[in-house]
Amino acid sequence: MGFRDMDLNDDVRASLRKDLTLSAFRIDVEVRNGIVYLKGRVSASVKEHAVAVAKAVNSVAVVIDQMTTQ
Repeated sequence: MGFRDMDLNDDVRASLRKDLTLSAFRIDVEVRNGIVYLKGRVSASVKEHAVAVAKAVNSVAVVIDQMTTQ
């Protein structure tokens, strides 16, 4: 993981943690070549919100949703 990916990873994680709706869920973030992958178990209603929060982070172009619903 390059420096850009590490910075992007940190920024996405921070945004997910700050969000009150998402803070109750454990969402793993992985960044490879600028692509953000979200993994974890969340409720169906939270899934789209998590993707939207990640996409709103500066420099995020693509988010791959690999989360499962509980």
